[in-house]
Amino acid sequence: MERPTGVSELLLELEAKPGKARTARLRITGDGVEVNGAAFAWPEISRLLYRAVDQHVNGAYLHTSFTIGVGDARRTATFMMFSGTTGPLKTRVDHATRTAFHERWAHAVDLIEQHAGLRLVADAVTTVHRGGTTEMAGLRLDPAGVHKGGLFRRSIAWPAYAGVRRENAYLHLLALRDGRARSRIQVPNGTWNAPLLPRVLQALHNT
Repeated sequence: MERPTGVSELLLELEAKPGKARTARLRITGDGVEVNGAAFAWPEISRLLYRAVDQHVNGAYLHTSFTIGVGDARRTATFMMFSGTTGPLKTRVDHATRTAFHERWAHAVDLIEQHAGLRLVADAVTTVHRGGTTEMAGLRLDPAGVHKGGLFRRSIAWPAYAGVRRENAYLHLLALRDGRARSRIQVPNGTWNAPLLPRVLQALHNT
């Protein structure tokens, strides 16, 4: 059956109702992403965020949050799903829900990557290769290296860049010092475009 003229193909739709909050909706179509009614066309998307994080309190598992965020130059929107515990005393991890939500989250991330993430990575790398400067995840990238502004300014020259170490809260950008890779710049994992940053840095370091 053919779609009516002007109606975009629906690629994926997710719903979540955290607690007593109203139902949240994420729709991914051939035209773009819609989060709770806020629409973002693929060519206009310039900010992305996706995270899957296990949350603990005093060492005890609380829940797992699955986050997808999109944004353009003017606005952003975020969709979240939560899986928690099960059992008579709510003490066991709800593995069935956690697995199901992770599969849906991963499918959404794959679609967004194909339609927007790959473009943003390629655009950033091309800009620097052509001698320009670009911003990603709060850092400035240019032909000399990667730079963090603010009160505690730090830089890593491309020859000294040694990769990324991922932790629950931060991405640690590593730099070679005295023959060892040490954390030089830290980026919170919740920063817009942080999921894209390691690929951009690796591509610029390798060329």
